[in-house]
Amino acid sequence: MSMQQNAEADRLKGEGNALFAKNDFSAAYNKYTQALHHDDKNAILYCNRAACSLGLNRYLDASSDAEKTLTAGDLADQATELDPAYAKAWSRLAAARTGLNRPDLAVKAWERAVAALPIENMTAAQQKQKAQYKAELATAKAKLEDLKARPMEPQGAVSMQNGQLPWNRAAAMLPELERTGVWESSAWLVVYTYQEWQRALIAMKEGRPMHTSRGPGYFGRQGVIEGLTNALVADTRVFHISDPNFLEMYNRQMMFEFTQSKAWTDNGSREVITQVPKRLRTEGWDSVRPALSLTVRGWVMRAFMEDNFKNNSVAALDFYTSAVEVLRWGQEAYKDVPFSDKGQIFQPTFIRGVKRLRLEAFMKAYKMNPGPNSKFPLSELLAGADELLAEIGTLPDRPNDECIGFYLSFFPYAVGSAHALRGFYYLHTAINLEKTRGLTEEVGELYGKAASEYKEAALKYPTDDEHHAGFLQCSFDSHYNGGAPARDLLDTLDRLKDSIPPMKRIWEFTANAVAGRDFVLKQALQIRQQLLDKIANGTIQEQDKVYKPGKSPVKT
Repeated sequence: MSMQQNAEADRLKGEGNALFAKNDFSAAYNKYTQALHHDDKNAILYCNRAACSLGLNRYLDASSDAEKTLTAGDLADQATELDPAYAKAWSRLAAARTGLNRPDLAVKAWERAVAALPIENMTAAQQKQKAQYKAELATAKAKLEDLKARPMEPQGAVSMQNGQLPWNRAAAMLPELERTGVWESSAWLVVYTYQEWQRALIAMKEGRPMHTSRGPGYFGRQGVIEGLTNALVADTRVFHISDPNFLEMYNRQMMFEFTQSKAWTDNGSREVITQVPKRLRTEGWDSVRPALSLTVRGWVMRAFMEDNFKNNSVAALDFYTSAVEVLRWGQEAYKDVPFSDKGQIFQPTFIRGVKRLRLEAFMKAYKMNPGPNSKFPLSELLAGADELLAEIGTLPDRPNDECIGFYLSFFPYAVGSAHALRGFYYLHTAINLEKTRGLTEEVGELYGKAASEYKEAALKYPTDDEHHAGFLQCSFDSHYNGGAPARDLLDTLDRLKDSIPPMKRIWEFTANAVAGRDFVLKQALQIRQQLLDKIANGTIQEQDKVYKPGKSPVKT
């Protein structure tokens, strides 16, 4: 490395440090990246960039850079020495593993971080550092013991008889729907996603451990992870565990397919984006296509598991974000490459499905950290919803040549999801403003916009989908919070009442029902009856504004 390169790397590192001190992690990350172009063996730059990724909740990228820190330049030669900088690298790897919900790996990294610090003659700073690492180590150990005591179970899991399962009920409806030519029914989507899921599950069950001349091995079929993710991207409600050994089979299958495809297992999106062109030059698309597919699909599966088994939307968001970043990059970088070469993950519908999952995880992460200063700004949610709507454009009146279930998922359902996300944006913007200003006219208008978006979302789902009723309830609740004429509230509540019987034909027994869906709907219908009674006895008129009890507009 020339003196000029060294000086430029130092200059950029200094600018990155200044930005990091201001908590501008994204800009600091870019500065450290620029510095690494001039000095790619500098362990401190990787370590600093890992800290930026941690600040951005990008745990995969933080993990990649922390591991590079431990193998880069002079620091690698000091691996067996007591070195505070080396300890810091282990601590950042441990923090990344904690964020990824891997307490088993975090414990090992925290142990290495503690061991890398001196035992005697420590400075005050080193004593503080060691105390912090020991405390983090204890926390990681406690979390690991908790996970061992309480194995993963999906959130909202419900035990049902075959006659209650949505896909069995939906399948029974299809002959009549086909005979009458009715396509606006969630039954089509339910059966489509269930068939995708079942094909993958049957193939996964064929896998088995075996002994070879080189030791233990595994015999299995390729394409299982593709089938599972295709089903989940279309509709996550298809996820169910019908075999008590599902997780064990799934983990073996994932390891088998990852090994076969040489996928990127522990890297973040930025590292993958750097590595793909290099592998393409030496191995071509026949090697890169399956590796990219399994990498992206692996992130989607890990995200779903984090969100639904561990209730960790923040970690899920990191995996979904990595998937979306690689898909967006590849879509542009290889726009002239046929799908037969680059793979089906770059189809617009698949990318759209992953974007929806990411936005839904973002929404959940906001709920865990709400408010105007949330680490998950509502503006990003709105931008993502608007992007989805712009990509889809005008919906056709009916399916063309597509499978009806496929069409419903990636077109009207995607539009409905985008409007629901916009409704969430306006609702929580109103909630944040109301806390400081009261129910002003501006706040009331925001609640009204939320109600309109939720109603628009509901209308994009067939009447017999539980989302139709769910978003009508959200629309009513938004209007009720902000105040609305009784007739407008009743219009929404009348639609809600009419939607419940067809919805229950398929979705009577689901995770959402267990989580309290029906209780909320019942409360809404009780309010409907109260409004009708008040209009009948002359207490209120249809045009009168009605507010949720305890709420009243700010007088100006």
